Amino acid sequence: MDALQDEVESLEAILMEDVIIKRTPSGEVDFIETTVLPLTGEEEEQQYVCVTLQVYPPQGYPDVSPLFKLLKPRGLDDSRLESIRSACNAKIKESLGFPVVFDLIEVVREHLTGSNLPCGQCVICLYGFAEGDEFTRTECFHYLHSYCLARHLNAMRRNYQEEFDKLPAWQQKTADAFQALCPVCREHIGDDTDSLKCAMPPSELTNAPDFKVTQELRQMQQRMSQLYLQQKSRGAIIDVKAEGAAVISIETEEDIRRRQRREEAEAAKKLEGPAKEEPPKATTSSTFAPVVQETQRIAPEPTNNNYHHNRRHYRGGRRHHHHHGHHHRAERDREQNASVATGSASGGGSSSNTGSGKQTKAQSASSGLAR
Repeated sequence: MDALQDEVESLEAILMEDVIIKRTPSGEVDFIETTVLPLTGEEEEQQYVCVTLQVYPPQGYPDVSPLFKLLKPRGLDDSRLESIRSACNAKIKESLGFPVVFDLIEVVREHLTGSNLPCGQCVICLYGFAEGDEFTRTECFHYLHSYCLARHLNAMRRNYQEEFDKLPAWQQKTADAFQALCPVCREHIGDDTDSLKCAMPPSELTNAPDFKVTQELRQMQQRMSQLYLQQKSRGAIIDVKAEGAAVISIETEEDIRRRQRREEAEAAKKLEGPAKEEPPKATTSSTFAPVVQETQRIAPEPTNNNYHHNRRHYRGGRRHHHHHGHHHRAERDREQNASVATGSASGGGSSSNTGSGKQTKAQSASSGLAR
């Protein structure tokens, strides 16, 4: 591990801030990271490619081969990365038993210097970079045709102006100024539209054949149409018109608590509701019978006699009660006398008949006094 410590100190002294030493909590070296650029002298603007190298020294380094990774490649395609990776593996095998981190950095730099031209495609026009094409390297090391980048910035500025004009006057004063963004990673880039507007279009774009709908394109359209309908049936396609009419409401914490309390109260009422409503849930026959009885108890329209009778009952309740008692007793006496008279008539005595008649008169007189 002494050899690794000496190598780390040498790297920090040579590369200074361009190297990062990541250590574990115990203080051991976890990995070494640095961004490698091609050699272009003092013309940093001519550095069109770069890659980040990470080296992981294992236990027993340098007698054990380290692991490495190539991250964040800019301006490099898969074939160039594979050639750099093969050269690094060969250098590790060759230098087994010796510190190799600095040698790996030099191997990567040599490959970048020898191919200091961006490869791949422009993300705007999707054409490659041919000889004679004007291209621009952004601050984030992405490469675009200068002609395409100028069109991209002009479109961004138009969209910004349209959104800015929609704002009310008081919001326009506090709105952010226009900022150009990289079409690849959305990082802030310089707005050099004036210098880019004179750039010529790429050669492949100029020499591209006229567009024609081929059979292969039609088959692809059919497959995409089926996929669209399938996604739409599952609700995976956003309806712009429907979503535009939707209103987004933002609830505060107090509103959420009130809504929860209201929902809990409604749920409690639903639980208590069936218990309170059980008595009225009777059959039709049982509920219909009391109604019939009530209708039978309805008294007829009061006449004058009933009115005076009720009035006497209200004003003299006790006296009227006695009147009803005497009245019923007189009826019982008449019934008894009638039964006695019937018995006497069957016995044939006239004297008994005369006596019963006198008794009836007496009872009538007593009932009159009672009235």
